[in-house]
Amino acid sequence: MSKVTENDLKRLENLINDRFDRLEEGQKTLEDGQKTLEKGQTEIKERLAVIETRQADWKPSMDKIPDLAEKVGELKNWRQIVIITITATISGLVGWVIRGGTLKP
Repeated sequence: MSKVTENDLKRLENLINDRFDRLEEGQKTLEDGQKTLEKGQTEIKERLAVIETRQADWKPSMDKIPDLAEKVGELKNWRQIVIITITATISGLVGWVIRGGTLKP
């Protein structure tokens, strides 16, 4: 073989080897990225498990909220009834005192 052909072959060989090295580096980078993603997925699954546990712990309390809201509504109604009754009684007494304090109409 001639000297030029050998040089060309060596350059081609070096070029091919460089390309293979780049491919291997890219593959390693992809594998590292995949490992990072798997680690992130594991962390997310762990957090989700913690959240689900908390939700399960709070579920009985959350189920009581509609009952408590209904009771508060009932108390509110009773409070309004009592306030109206007291107001009516006081205004009736004030009116009675203003009329002279007698039972005559």
